[in-house]
Amino acid sequence: MPTPTVFEETASYWTEIADANHTAEQVSFTKKALPAEGTVLDLACCTGRHLIELCKSGYPVVGLDFSRRLLHIAQDKAADAGVTAWLVRADMRFLPFRSASFGSTISLDSSIGYLPSEEAELQSLNEVARTLRNRGAFLVDVFNGARIAKRHRQNYDLGLRWLILGLLPRFPLLAALFKWRDYPSFRLLQKRSVVDAETKLRDLWVFQNKQTGKITIHQHVIRLYSSSKLADMLGKAGFGALRFYGDYTGQEYRKDSRRLAVVAEKQENLKA
Repeated sequence: MPTPTVFEETASYWTEIADANHTAEQVSFTKKALPAEGTVLDLACCTGRHLIELCKSGYPVVGLDFSRRLLHIAQDKAADAGVTAWLVRADMRFLPFRSASFGSTISLDSSIGYLPSEEAELQSLNEVARTLRNRGAFLVDVFNGARIAKRHRQNYDLGLRWLILGLLPRFPLLAALFKWRDYPSFRLLQKRSVVDAETKLRDLWVFQNKQTGKITIHQHVIRLYSSSKLADMLGKAGFGALRFYGDYTGQEYRKDSRRLAVVAEKQENLKA
């Protein structure tokens, strides 16, 4: 399955997590980074939080995701917001659009990195290039791999409390041993570690439903990218004129930046 099942399994919880995650700053940064003309493709649009705000600002946007549940949530949120959202379910390695369909494409909040291999990721980037017009902009926003690896490389030892996580669904009273993050309908535990020679980030998520008290455990793994690795892959896909940013205010990228955001341009000599 090209999109991790964790988002299907936790869709209602993920909606609350995503909605609390810098949406306004991300959209503001996007509007400054993208050209004003042409339709925008929101790649891996998730719950539609970015595309809805862009639609409100007058951008024509198409949202694409592989998760039916997330797309249904996005459709409901768009209806509640009074905007018309064009939503498509598809694998990002095989975009169901004609060549040169879009003026720009966005991939925000670490939507790249879930496919099974780097070859599959490159296939997706090639598809983005194919469906962009010449000189079209591609905004990619991912975890800063250098910062994540430095912060979490010591987290292999989960400690005694984390070794009993597997017991929580059967013994919910053990939840008192942990400090939970609070959301409207649930509580969350998150434990991060870097794995596979520091090329991937692994999140262990523990959810407790506030209404029922039920506890569920999920694992979430994403591929990490350095600025040089991401630049190399974008170059192979036919992108150039790369501009790197370290946060949503437009600060210059550094190894200790909170984010790794790149605005790339499809090269004119790339065949559509």
